Amino acid sequence: MPRYFFDINDGRNERDEVGFECADLQAAVRHAKQALPEIAADEVPRDGQRHALTVLIRDENGQAVYLGALAFTGTWLLA
Repeated sequence: MPRYFFDINDGRNERDEVGFECADLQAAVRHAKQALPEIAADEVPRDGQRHALTVLIRDENGQAVYLGALAFTGTWLLA
């Protein structure tokens, strides 16, 4: 099974050196799509109003093959 690497950027770059075996690229993309909300649950700023997370998938050759992003924006409605 091919190994894919999931580099996370949540304001700081976290390069994946271990990777994760997936059946194919589509399975790797599904893994990234499921991981982003899970990461966001821990990373959404408690005092800020904007936050973006990205996951860059690399294949075994180090080639970037997919980029997923999730953004949080909060707006106060009370004065």
